[in-house]
Amino acid sequence: MNIINQIQPNNKMYIILFIILLSISTLQYFDTKIIISFAVILFIYVNYETIVEKTKGTDEVIINSKKDEIAEDMYYNTPIQELLDKFKKYKKYNKISYKQGVKYLRKFFKTIHILENPSITNYNQYFENASSYLKMSINNFQSISVSFSEKSFINSIKYDNSINNKAEEIGKLCKELYNQCYYILLNLSIKFNKEWATNPHIYIKEIDMNPDRIEHHDEMIDVNWSLY
Repeated sequence: MNIINQIQPNNKMYIILFIILLSISTLQYFDTKIIISFAVILFIYVNYETIVEKTKGTDEVIINSKKDEIAEDMYYNTPIQELLDKFKKYKKYNKISYKQGVKYLRKFFKTIHILENPSITNYNQYFENASSYLKMSINNFQSISVSFSEKSFINSIKYDNSINNKAEEIGKLCKELYNQCYYILLNLSIKFNKEWATNPHIYIKEIDMNPDRIEHHDEMIDVNWSLY
């Protein structure tokens, strides 16, 4: 490829013309597969610089597209991003719970972006999904704290309380993250309830949310959806 780059544009054209003329004179000796292969190679050769330019940053896109890692596509606002950055150092204690927490939080943000679309009308299902994704994410992040062994916890009491402090910090991070995301849902619910009051129909219903985060008990809801 370095040799190709060193060839001057005018010289490239002469080479291409020579190859085309040579190809025309020898096409009768090759079958269709060889001709097609030759055409593809020629196309890549002619458009090499354009292809390289278009494929720049492919590795970065692949890295950022990981569904179980915190990445730029999860950005919503600065406070939430700062909280997520603090979670990263706890991944090593329970990789499964960490990845599950990230996966469901990514689903939460994707659903939030759908709900923020002004053209959305039948929003209840998306809203319920977002609320469920948030709870599942927080529960998985919170479960990282139970990964510290009992022996390490006892030793921490004797010495520097480091394990206990880590568990407490995870709990605080989970609470702050949940609060931030809950109020995103709360603001959306206020908007949707105003629309529902103005123009109610059978495909939507009033959303029951409040600043105190008090949920009505529903026996039909699986206990696994509840927060710790």
